[in-house]
Parts: sequence; C-alpha cells; structure tokens
Amino acid sequence: MRIKPMNRFEAGAIHFALSLVVAATTFTLIRFFWYPGPLFTGAGGVKLFALIAGVDVTLGPLLTLVVFVPGKWGLRFDLAVIATLQVSALAYGSHVLFKSRPVYVTFVKDRFELVRAEEIDSGDLAKARSPYRDLPLGGPRIAAARLPKDPKAAMDMMLSGIAGKDVQDFPRYYLSYEEVRSEARSKCRPMARLRELNPSLGMAIDRSLREFGHADADTCFLPVRAGARDLTALIDSRDGRYLGLMDARPWKY
Repeated sequence: MRIKPMNRFEAGAIHFALSLVVAATTFTLIRFFWYPGPLFTGAGGVKLFALIAGVDVTLGPLLTLVVFVPGKWGLRFDLAVIATLQVSALAYGSHVLFKSRPVYVTFVKDRFELVRAEEIDSGDLAKARSPYRDLPLGGPRIAAARLPKDPKAAMDMMLSGIAGKDVQDFPRYYLSYEEVRSEARSKCRPMARLRELNPSLGMAIDRSLREFGHADADTCFLPVRAGARDLTALIDSRDGRYLGLMDARPWKY
C-alpha cells in the first residue's frame, strides 16, 4: 500500500499538536510546583508562561509550515534547526521562570515579603541555619526575618535595604514563623477591611475561608508584597497561625 506524502499543512498541524503537549507539560510544572495557588498570577508566573508558550506553540509550527516541502533536499536539516531553536527558546524561558520562582514567603515587621530564588545569593544561603540553607523546589516555604541586633550589622542592613536588598533576602536572619506568630497576630487586620478593599471578591473570600475551615470572626489578614501584584495572607486571628494566600488586594492603592 502506498502512503500518501505529508503536505506542509499536515506537518504544521502535527508540529502544533506536539508543541501543545510540551506546553501543557511545562504548564503543569510551573503552575503546581514553582508558582502554586495565587502565586501564578501574583508573582508573574502566568505572564512569563504565556510568553514562553506563545513562542513555543507558534514559532516552531509556523516555521515548519514555511519550510516543509515533501522531498525537498535538506528538509531534515531544516526541521532539525527549527526543533533546536524551539527547544532552546523553551529551555531559556523555563530557566528564567525557575530562577525567579518564589522560594519563601517571609514575615517582616507587619507584612509578608515574597522572596524569589534569584534574590538570594549562594554565599548568603550558606550562612543560614537549617532548614533555610536550601531553596525549595515545590513552592515557597513560610519563614520570618528579623533585623540583626548588632549595631554594625544593622547599619549594613539598612544600607543594603537602600540599595534594594533587604532583610528578607538574607536567610541568615531567618527564623521559624512559629516564633513570631503572636507578633503577626498583633499586626493583622480584620476581614471586614479586606472585604471593603475588594468589594467584588465577596464570594472568593467566602470560598477561601471555607477551604481553611474558618469564618470572618476567627480570621484576619496581612499584605504580601509579591511583585507583579500584591497578594493577601490569611491568618488565624486567635493564635496567629498562617493559613494561606489568596488573590485579593491587601491595601488601598
């Protein structure tokens, strides 16, 4: 039986389908491991992924559609070059997402700061206490940070903060969030204020509270500076326990 030669549209369609599979696999990794929950939008994961997927799903198939001619001399080489370009673009984009992934949600003074992998130097990481000597791969850990008590170290930290690298970027000053729960509880704000700041998110707030088995009366919130869009951390108002994140505006701006 003679097999009909594939035309450029069929080749482009097959390439497009394969690209969709690769994009879906990459999405799973990013959405559920590196940028879980509200971090996918709040930490900019969705925009970076959209850029990567847009290039991956369109660039390769379009180039295949252009160059594919059955029986053309050098066709295999052309397709190999296209595949190499596509894989390189995907690898570079995934590397950027991996380096910028959230690794810590760190309580500082009266709020949480989202810390990304690229913001922590390996030298600073080596000076940290366990369990803060490594960067998590499956979503950020909860921690707290306090300014050093030594006057010189405090001054150095102040100057570093002016330059853009603050205490949350130094794991050597990390401690367990359990040690500052009472402090966080004293700083958190009532849910009535969160509802006032987000009048269109009443049902989303109700849904988040149900997920954590809480009600307004036993919950409060703190801001989370996340980068692309600030998020909200829900806190148990009775003991300061960290509950989780939600995509809601934490202050008026």
